[in-house]
Amino acid sequence: MTPPVRAAVMVTCLGDMFYPEVGETIVRLLHRLGVAVDFPAGQTCCGLPLFNSGYHADAAAVARRTVALFEAAEAVVVPSGSCAWMVKH
Repeated sequence: MTPPVRAAVMVTCLGDMFYPEVGETIVRLLHRLGVAVDFPAGQTCCGLPLFNSGYHADAAAVARRTVALFEAAEAVVVPSGSCAWMVKH
C-alpha cells in the first residue's frame, strides 16, 4: 500500500486577504485527489512586496523565514507564481 501524499499549502498574504476562496478551493481539490494538506504555522508573507519596493535585504530575510517553515514538507503548493518565484530564488 502506498503511503498517502502530503502537501503543505503556502497561504499567500494577498490571497488570504482578498481571495480566500482560492485557498479553500485548493484544499478541496487536493482532498479530492487524496492529498493530505498541511498549513505550517507562522506563515505571513514571502517577502515579494519588500523586494519590489527595493528592500532586498529585508525581503531575503522574510523569504528565508518562509522557506524554513516548509523545509519538512514533501511537496509545497503555492497559488501564486510570483510568491513561488520569490521563495525559490
